[in-house]
Amino acid sequence: MNPARKLPPFAAAAAIGLCGLAGCLMQPEVAMSVTSADGQKLEVPVTTAPTPVTDGTVTVNVLQFAPWELDADNKAKTLAFSFVIQFKPGTRPAKILVEDDTELPILQIFEEDHPKIVKDNLWGGVSRPFAPSDEHVNWVLNLDNNIRVYRVTVTLTDGTTHVLLKPVLIPANMKLYMRRRLEGT
Repeated sequence: MNPARKLPPFAAAAAIGLCGLAGCLMQPEVAMSVTSADGQKLEVPVTTAPTPVTDGTVTVNVLQFAPWELDADNKAKTLAFSFVIQFKPGTRPAKILVEDDTELPILQIFEEDHPKIVKDNLWGGVSRPFAPSDEHVNWVLNLDNNIRVYRVTVTLTDGTTHVLLKPVLIPANMKLYMRRRLEGT
């Protein structure tokens, strides 16, 4: 006999009603709480896809790091950050500053005066390369999961300033991959 047929009719109806109200495919939301060096509290969703951060005018679509310069043995020597920022149509950036706001001291990662929109209200940039021992990226040498908080400050040509905090979840396995690339293994 099918176990579902053993439910009394009112129980089956209640289960269907609850499923309809709550949604049968509910996925739990998991987030980690983190406080930036300047005291801002953030809830960081634990997801596989990074979430853009926006204030409606400026959107930080991408803030990531990757191995950069290669030596003669095809071993990465440094890490660099790349950024993609989108602007509301009609707005133009006059200055972009990116800082690591995870802990004190707050470290400057990138700065550009007079950035140029490339296409479709998007701007992209790459930081200077950082050696793994540099305080800007030495966290990659730690073995644990990590959340870094980056403060993106954009001054627009109209004089307004937009400050967005972009948390980046860095799993231990990603750090292991980066360390291996930097060590050439």
